[in-house]
Amino acid sequence: MTLPDLYRAIAEHTGTFSCERIHKPQETKTVNFQHHIQPPVAMDAPLPDVGQLPAFYATFGGVLLYRDANSGDAARYIAPPTEWAVLQEAFEGWNEHLSDEERADILPDWVDHCLVIGETPHSGNYILMATQGECAGHVFEFDHDGYEFIERAHDLVEYVQGLLQPDSPTLTDIASHMRFIDKHTGTQWWILEMTDNRGHQVRTST
Repeated sequence: MTLPDLYRAIAEHTGTFSCERIHKPQETKTVNFQHHIQPPVAMDAPLPDVGQLPAFYATFGGVLLYRDANSGDAARYIAPPTEWAVLQEAFEGWNEHLSDEERADILPDWVDHCLVIGETPHSGNYILMATQGECAGHVFEFDHDGYEFIERAHDLVEYVQGLLQPDSPTLTDIASHMRFIDKHTGTQWWILEMTDNRGHQVRTST
């Protein structure tokens, strides 16, 4: 998919989540979602030429995926490069207590040279891109629960494209971090199904 095609795909993609109330499944609600695109900005230095980073950030400043306007919840945030240092510091906070032996056992070889380009909002999980070695340009998700580094795509365009058409495991992962909490009552909701304006329909795993 070209970058202009990806831009149109993100801008035009909308849909709904059909949800049930946690602990009270007889109560249901529908949540509308859309994606928020930030405009590209001039950068002080060129980005590493891996994973379609330069082309992506010439088209997008950042992307917030599956945003619910009422709760503010979102599934993934591809951050502007100006925010990468803050994300990097937060990611490294999970690793700073590891001994040298634990680092060698747990962390992949590329992690010391990766870019932290985004996050799953409010989760402590991060989106990483390797910049060196055989995995250069590949996109990984770091899940702090178990220190998992899950390879998701060969480049950033493929990663975002995949999120626009989630399968059941991906939607289940999204649901585990988006609860659409009511600010007044604290009520939380579980996504049962996603339906979008392209006719794609998928349910979470049970």
